[in-house]
Amino acid sequence: MMLARGLLMLSLFVVFSAMADSSPRWEMAKSQDGITIYTRPHQAGLVEIRARMFVATSYGAFMALLEDSPNIPSWVDNVSSSRVLEQLSPTENIVYTRFRAPWPVQDRDMVTYSRFEQPPGALVLTIEDAFHAYPRQPGYIRIRDVKVTWTLAKLTNGLTHIEYVAFADPGGNLPGWLTNQLSVTSAFNTFQGLRAQLPEYQTRVHSQVRE
Repeated sequence: MMLARGLLMLSLFVVFSAMADSSPRWEMAKSQDGITIYTRPHQAGLVEIRARMFVATSYGAFMALLEDSPNIPSWVDNVSSSRVLEQLSPTENIVYTRFRAPWPVQDRDMVTYSRFEQPPGALVLTIEDAFHAYPRQPGYIRIRDVKVTWTLAKLTNGLTHIEYVAFADPGGNLPGWLTNQLSVTSAFNTFQGLRAQLPEYQTRVHSQVRE
């Protein structure tokens, strides 16, 4: 009986391991100026993005920057405006963001639910699609299927590792290859902007963040 149970557990382990190994692998798309961007196939011909860098920052400074809505266009690539529609709790918000697009591509917007938490040794911010929380706006195509995770972890050398994993469907009739190319460029530009802006927020204290 014990042998049979052991063989069953081993079989399950092999099956689950095989399933994990079958997931698409991350491929490096760009590595420059201390920022590394990876992609992997996700759905409908579009890719998921992973961006990484090391920077000197506190957790509170990072959250203060992300919650400074009027300043979002200064560092998030192609954002024209961003505002909190509703604060659900001290760590949860519904946010509306507009993106400018080059002519003749139509501008985009998105509605998201965001929440941050602090597991041991890290700060994690998750952003998810909240399409139905705000009505469609004239002149904008609504971005859908948004799923973003920011993960920060402090290192012993004084730096903080920042990782961003994201997917979004821009909608409309944009070809997948163009969307994927723009996603890599946008992630890189955003990380450059993030690194440039963070020093200005290092004196900020966030009431809900533990350092």
